[in-house]
Amino acid sequence: MTPAKRVLLPLALVISVPVTGLFVLFLWSIPALRRLPKPGRTTVDGVTTLDEAAQACLRSRLHGWDLVAYAQHLTARTFAYSRRNPWDTPARAFERGLGYCQQQALALKRLYDLLDIESRPVMAMTCRFPPAVVHGIAEPGGISGHVWLRVRVDDEERDVCPGNITNRPGVVNFEVVSPVRELRSWMRPFTHLGSVAVNLRRDHEARTRLSAGGSPQTSPPLHLPTVGPIEFVVY
Repeated sequence: MTPAKRVLLPLALVISVPVTGLFVLFLWSIPALRRLPKPGRTTVDGVTTLDEAAQACLRSRLHGWDLVAYAQHLTARTFAYSRRNPWDTPARAFERGLGYCQQQALALKRLYDLLDIESRPVMAMTCRFPPAVVHGIAEPGGISGHVWLRVRVDDEERDVCPGNITNRPGVVNFEVVSPVRELRSWMRPFTHLGSVAVNLRRDHEARTRLSAGGSPQTSPPLHLPTVGPIEFVVY
């Protein structure tokens, strides 16, 4: 084997493995993509895009934490939690009105950027959530990773999460159990791909439960494991 081949063959292997993995993940996502509602756009109070959301926030003439809360509430009303559009950018997920936590948080961050409000995405590998309904199927509460924002106004920083309509700056509907870390730009592709795999699997499991006779709208009892594997990212 020539020196060139000794270099190129391992390099080709290193490249082909993740590319193949991405291709398989995309194929796995096709059934979920086909279940997305049409036409794929939602409007809340005349707002469909993030640019329109920014204009609506400016028209409110609010400032400080009131403006932060207004943008958060608008984003929460726009989004329904979804495991089925994993390849959407945060802006596209906002237009669709569907997305999981990283898509929702980064969409809200983009809105805050347009409003010149300082924010940063953060993550925790272990958060405790109450029961919920996802895609019309009851889901038990439990432990999951999560992404949300920390927003700074003047010298005060608060947790801001658009994942629930009852949330407001400094008040969230989940309990943080593990250390909180900033979700830096270089980390986001990795957390996103992990979330894609977990969300697709959980969507399949939920539909399997439903087809086996589970109730689509009645939340089962909340079970909060204290020990066990942590999966990133669900809610």
